[in-house]
Amino acid sequence: MLSIIPFYLLFLPLTLVLAIFTIGISFFDRSGNLPNRISMFWGGLVCRLAGIKVHVDRRNFDPSGKYILMVNHQSWFDIPVLLVALKGHQFRFVAKQSLFRIPFFGHAMSRIGYIGIDRDNPRRGMKSIQEAIAKSEHASILIFPEGSRFEKLGDFKIGPMILAIKSGRPVVPVLIAGTYAVLPKNSWRIRPGSVAVRFFSPHEIQDAYTLKERERLKQDMWEIMHAYSKETDEWLDTKRP
Repeated sequence: MLSIIPFYLLFLPLTLVLAIFTIGISFFDRSGNLPNRISMFWGGLVCRLAGIKVHVDRRNFDPSGKYILMVNHQSWFDIPVLLVALKGHQFRFVAKQSLFRIPFFGHAMSRIGYIGIDRDNPRRGMKSIQEAIAKSEHASILIFPEGSRFEKLGDFKIGPMILAIKSGRPVVPVLIAGTYAVLPKNSWRIRPGSVAVRFFSPHEIQDAYTLKERERLKQDMWEIMHAYSKETDEWLDTKRP
């Protein structure tokens, strides 16, 4: 575990070097699988540098499947934590378009196959949803339905529901606990500690919802994930020293 200044002194060049390496590898691996594994390696290193212990419960998760992974969003640190939790599973992040404008980092995300969503332009947003489904034929799609970071579960956006219904894939609720304490919103100070990631049983979408019923899906998924939130917090408490 490193204090804040040594952490960022290592984090920034490490991220830059691996981003450049990922961009280079992507020209030889069009599937995005190898660059995705590099990103998982990056996530593990970042967690170790920060002194973060990631506790993962994947008992209800079949890594050979292709899903819509709906994950609550507490902190920027959710990203490396999820890369640790999803080791061995092919998936692609859906993220806000502005992240893809970050030099090298954003280009690497694009080369891996991650998908940017334009939240300010509904027409482009719908096009991004179609691209997300097309680009992730052989991988799961991970999306944060709240659209931003919240300590407790926030309201869900409608876009992830449209994505889920159009894809026809099962939705796997994934609950994160502890990352807000590690790195709160609008803070740069990292606090070492334990975090939890739990995968719950898939929720079938195909033939269960139409596009006109996207509000019903949004309410159903919020209620499911809200119920699992308390359970996940309690599970993390059993893992802390």
